[in-house]
Order: sequence, then structure tokens, then C-alpha cells
Amino acid sequence: MTNELFIATNVTPGMLIRLSRVRRGWRQKDLAEKAGVTQAEVSALERGLYVIPSVRRRILLALDLSDEGAKHG
Repeated sequence: MTNELFIATNVTPGMLIRLSRVRRGWRQKDLAEKAGVTQAEVSALERGLYVIPSVRRRILLALDLSDEGAKHG
């Protein structure tokens, strides 16, 4: 077996947010509570739908992520 680097080129910002949440063992509801937003807003962001920038920022801060990576998603 070789050590190959696999780079996913079709990963969306929403997927990265979901992965970060799941790695922490959080449900969408948990993240929503920590960020002070609704579970529906977390779901929308993970699905790549538009959420207002202040909501996106709160979710990213709760995950200790930068806003730069999710601006275009």
C-alpha cells in the first residue's frame, strides 16, 4: 500500500462545516445552540444555501473556523 495524498476538489464550504461539526461530535442542534442561531440556519449553511453573513460568522466562530473559506459557498 502506498501513501498517496487524496485531494478532494469538489468539497464545498458547507461540507467542511459539516465535517468540522461531526468531528466534534455535535449535532446541528448543538452547533446552533453554541452559535446562537437556529438549527435550520446551520442546516442551510451545510447544504450550501444562502444565510446572512452574521449567521455564517457566528457558526464559523463556534467551530473556530475562518470566515474566508466559507464566503463563496
